[in-house]
Amino acid sequence: MTFTPARWARGRHLQTIVPTFYPVFGAGPASRILDVPVAPETSVRTLVSEGAGKGTIVLIHGLGGSASGVYMIRTARAALARGWSVVRMNLRNCGGTERLAKTLYNAGQSDDLAKVLEAMSEAGLPRPYAVIGFSLGGNLALRYAGLAEDASMADAVVGINPPVDLARCMDALETPANRPYHFYFRAKLIAQIRTIRKVREVPGPEASWRTVRGVRAFDDLFTAPDAGLADAAAYYRHASSGPVLERIRRPALVLSAADDPFVPVSMFPAWNGAARHLRFLHPETGGHCGYWAASSPRYWAAEVALQFLDSPENRP
Repeated sequence: MTFTPARWARGRHLQTIVPTFYPVFGAGPASRILDVPVAPETSVRTLVSEGAGKGTIVLIHGLGGSASGVYMIRTARAALARGWSVVRMNLRNCGGTERLAKTLYNAGQSDDLAKVLEAMSEAGLPRPYAVIGFSLGGNLALRYAGLAEDASMADAVVGINPPVDLARCMDALETPANRPYHFYFRAKLIAQIRTIRKVREVPGPEASWRTVRGVRAFDDLFTAPDAGLADAAAYYRHASSGPVLERIRRPALVLSAADDPFVPVSMFPAWNGAARHLRFLHPETGGHCGYWAASSPRYWAAEVALQFLDSPENRP
């Protein structure tokens, strides 16, 4: 497939920003809540929308997002229209679920996805199971598939702009050209800790602009200690999916635009061909999870992901 961006949304920054703030009209898909225990005193909340029985897709959001994010709703609607059931997964503490978790979320919590897939099976949701992860959620999905190997409960996986090498992506995020994105994520992370502290204790210093000097500093102060790791560098090594991509044994697609501002496309060739089940698609533009097309359907990334999952060669 060839991506043709909307004429008024050309370039990496407009492609990244416009779809995030362009509203989703109408209510989200009708859904029911399924809370899934993933660790002691910790559950993640999923929103389940029943389809026509083709199978079930898990959608996983990115950093600072939730199951109610606009790209999650757009993709869910497109999947439901094709007959899939959809499970929109909130990562720990996200989507107003601060009371359900005793720990923070991070990019390496692929075991949480395993628990969600198990809960889907127990609930009788139709097979096959597929996963579409966006950004951090894409890294988590690919990490699950690589670590699970032949035992994967996901029959196919799609990672959209996944930061498979977290250290390299952090280096890119910290460049001067990406200061607005860095500012945005920093603000979201500070707000997250403040919100959680309204309902429970979170170890660490005050969450403020003075103490949290950036995303890497946040990971040093909060994410890494919460995960039992020494520092941000150790967290990035532990959570990156890159080292396990060659172990994926299910059909998998990585979609990541060549002009993504902070997920460098130059890192992906290191794994291209590493696993015979893994394919890469790198359109010239699309920004970070943007892919706002010139014609309907506007959200091109969802169409690519669903076409991949619908392909006979990728279905069990």
